Amino acid sequence: MRNSITIGGVAFAIALAVIVGSRLSSEALAVVVGAVCGISATIPVTLALVIAASQNWGRADTTQTGLPPVAPPQPPVIVVSPPPLPMALGSLPGAHSPATPTHYLGLSSREFKIIGGE
Repeated sequence: MRNSITIGGVAFAIALAVIVGSRLSSEALAVVVGAVCGISATIPVTLALVIAASQNWGRADTTQTGLPPVAPPQPPVIVVSPPPLPMALGSLPGAHSPATPTHYLGLSSREFKIIGGE
């Protein structure tokens, strides 16, 4: 029963491919063949990535020793932050202004032009 369903499915797929292939133009057929070849070329790479990403790939069996696996040490994290901006005139030490004044940064005020809002 299982073999007959498989043979019927393969025959249906071949018949469908012949009917569709005879009705397509040569350019459309070239696009379909290129897509099929491109997809089939990715299958080995995908399988290799799945195998490499599996949990047991390249690791020794730790169940023989009875010890849990030890995580490798993590590298130190270094955070680089810019120097603090100068305080605004009239502000108290320790008080933070919500916006950075542009005259301390050497910038002029920005002008925006709204298109279509006449």
